[in-house]
Amino acid sequence: MRNSCDALIVCALLMISTAHSSLCGILSAKASELNGFEPVFQKGMSYRHYPFPYDSSFSNGSLQRMAKTNTEYVAITVWWLQENISATQIYRKSSWTATDIALAVAIARSHELGMKVMLKPMVDPEDVYAHWRGEIPSSPEWFKSYKDFIGSYARFAEENSVDLFCVGCEFKGTEKNEASWRQVIDEVKEHYTGPLTYAATFDSFQSITWWDRLDYVGIDAYFPLTGKEDPPLNELKQAWTRIAHAVEYWALTIKKPVIFTEIGYRSGDGNNVEPANWIAPLNTDLQEQVDCYAAAFQVLWNKPWFYGFYWWIWDSNPNAGGVNDSDFTPQNKPVESLVKNWYSAERRIEQPLNFPTLILSSALLSTIIAGFAVFITRKFANRNTDTTKARALDTKNMLLLRPRQEDPQPKRQ
Repeated sequence: MRNSCDALIVCALLMISTAHSSLCGILSAKASELNGFEPVFQKGMSYRHYPFPYDSSFSNGSLQRMAKTNTEYVAITVWWLQENISATQIYRKSSWTATDIALAVAIARSHELGMKVMLKPMVDPEDVYAHWRGEIPSSPEWFKSYKDFIGSYARFAEENSVDLFCVGCEFKGTEKNEASWRQVIDEVKEHYTGPLTYAATFDSFQSITWWDRLDYVGIDAYFPLTGKEDPPLNELKQAWTRIAHAVEYWALTIKKPVIFTEIGYRSGDGNNVEPANWIAPLNTDLQEQVDCYAAAFQVLWNKPWFYGFYWWIWDSNPNAGGVNDSDFTPQNKPVESLVKNWYSAERRIEQPLNFPTLILSSALLSTIIAGFAVFITRKFANRNTDTTKARALDTKNMLLLRPRQEDPQPKRQ
């Protein structure tokens, strides 16, 4: 009985320790709010200057149409290039890179329409059809060029009242160089005073060790969903439920709000199998695009750790997309109405936004239960001990009170 009691006490102490750790997490989150940052949910859309420049009437009209979908945040992209993945110099290219003047026009126009802006500078190799930015290797020379590039846009973001700044996008091959990325973030913070994120790939975000220097965890959420073409909605939701559980479990350890800096699906048959694949030929399938969006909305909308979508991608042509298009854009497709409906809705969070509270509550409840169990166990142990002692005393008393028998007389011979 004594061993059982000690075991319960150890369990209670472990649960109290868990509760203490969770409480420290909550206090840490509160400290972040006191320092001026409080995460907000972002009903977002990604935006690119294709095929028209940002300072064109076409772009102004396209942004106006985007605002009618109830989009509240727009991620405005700007691309620079490098010759190949082994190159170390990053540069503007007139046919790819928006001018600073045009970029400022798009930011101002978005603000006029009531949308907040995330500025998202991006880098690609010129042979982008053969290689992608995630293959760029880490080197001191590359980081020097990148720091100059991103620092210039951090200054630009501050000058143009940008609401959120993305310090990098999908540089999977460089992310383990923690020291260099911390230097990049320090450079950005020298020039920009707003909140920061980084857009990690769906298969690398958990290995990044410098999230503590950023305000939001950013994930480009092109998670494969199923292995089949045109799956039913319930299978897509099951896939997203598994993904959401995995991200939530990890988010509890990192104690940062999560946004999907990119998420999207082409309007093509089988788009859910490999959502990031932008060059594979797909037969047009508008319904599968709708189903993939719907599954993500239904599973993620009310999650307390989740703070928003940036759908990939809205073009500067207001007439882009359409029912015969199999590309990513939701423009002029049935999915555009779906986005509008969801973005008009309010979230109903099941738990407080300080998501460590759930662990704290569970730990405290477990501690109370364990403590009660210890109390009951001790009570029964003491009662059993008292009963044993009482029985022993009664036996002794009975022996003392029993009449003494005379010794038998020896028989005569």
